[in-house]
Amino acid sequence: MRTVTAVCFDLDDTLYDYHEYAEAGLRSAADLLEARTGDSFHDELHELYFEAGITDGTFDRLLDRHDLPADLLDDLVTAYHSATEPLTPYDDTEDVLSVLGSNHQLGLLTDGRGGHAKLRRLGIREYFDAVLVTSTIGRSKHELTVFERMLSELSVPPWDTAYIGDDPRVDFRVPNDLGMQTVRLRRGRYADLEPAEAAAAPDREVDELASLLCYF
Repeated sequence: MRTVTAVCFDLDDTLYDYHEYAEAGLRSAADLLEARTGDSFHDELHELYFEAGITDGTFDRLLDRHDLPADLLDDLVTAYHSATEPLTPYDDTEDVLSVLGSNHQLGLLTDGRGGHAKLRRLGIREYFDAVLVTSTIGRSKHELTVFERMLSELSVPPWDTAYIGDDPRVDFRVPNDLGMQTVRLRRGRYADLEPAEAAAAPDREVDELASLLCYF
């Protein structure tokens, strides 16, 4: 792979296991629901999300199942994303960021809600020269402008930059079009998901972040 001067990362399932974020968020939402209703739904929410695999519309399903007021939904979603428990980076995350950061600029570009809070909970904000959470500007990684903004903040051209992500639905098409180097980390929720077409495929795949040190 070409030598690069900057390396940019996705966040969820790239630098830490999103499962932990979901666990904390569901507990926070269940605590709120218990305070409002007097009933505990902790186990049921866990079952819906992790065992039944209902990761979209989890709260809608629970409220409908128990004939609970629909106006609880927004508060439950807010509680889910407002949990404050510390999160744990992958075992190799901080070592890799430290080594790469010694001779590269580092950026973080995520579509995930609450990206800044996640970085604080993970304790890794200090490693990044630029952070862009697309939800705060009403954009997504499907759009060229967010990658161009990250490149501008780092003052680097796309051909001198790599992007590391895990989700072939959103992480690689645009940076590929820009001429960035793209690397997929094959772990997390989307480890078994294949790119829909060649344009969405990364240049390279790795099984762990530490493997990046062989290339950059």
